[in-house]
Amino acid sequence: MQRVLEAAARKGVTLEVTVFADSTHTAGDAAREIGAEVAQIVKSLVFRRGDDAVLVLCSGANTVDEAALGVARADAAFVREVTGFAIGGVPPYGWRTAPAETVLDEDLLRFEELWAAAGSPRSVFPLSPAELVERTGARVARVAP
Repeated sequence: MQRVLEAAARKGVTLEVTVFADSTHTAGDAAREIGAEVAQIVKSLVFRRGDDAVLVLCSGANTVDEAALGVARADAAFVREVTGFAIGGVPPYGWRTAPAETVLDEDLLRFEELWAAAGSPRSVFPLSPAELVERTGARVARVAP
């Protein structure tokens, strides 16, 4: 979580991280703990395109159309290697190695407030879609089938 806070600070941002007693490992878990819609939860999903990591910031209500994006799901070891975080707590930034590309699910744009993992399966922070795009340099696209 400290790396996420430091990455935000480098961008001039102070995060309001909430740590829960119960897990926020899945989008459903996070939504229940926060009291938000599942669709407001940002799933930071790591994929591979060859040897490169591709980050897809996906609405918690959606799945990713891997074929349309030209990516393949990364295994847990690759995720840990490139991000420094375990699956279920991967944040949108603060990674060990920056992703080659970041794609934001267009469905996230319909909300005023989103919630993203803060580096552990029990911590999250709020932000707007515009802040998420600005802080990650993501391109907005349709990611769901």
